[in-house]
Amino acid sequence: MDKPTKKRLSYNTEIIKALSTAYQFSEYFIRECVKGNKKSLTADRIRKEYNEMNNPTLNKIEEFQKNN
Repeated sequence: MDKPTKKRLSYNTEIIKALSTAYQFSEYFIRECVKGNKKSLTADRIRKEYNEMNNPTLNKIEEFQKNN
C-alpha cells in the first residue's frame, strides 16, 4: 500500500506579505483568497491583484507598496 502524496501549492511570500499589510488581513486569509476558498468582493480583488503582481514580481511589488 502506498501513501497518497499531496502536492502543496507555493505562493510568492513577498506578494502575500505586501497584500497582507495593504489590506490588514492575515497572511493565511490572503492565501485562502488566492486559492479561491474565500468568496467575497474583497477576496476577488485580492486574487486579481495577486495574479497581476505575480507576473513581473519585484518591480510590481515595489510599485504597489509605494502606492498604498
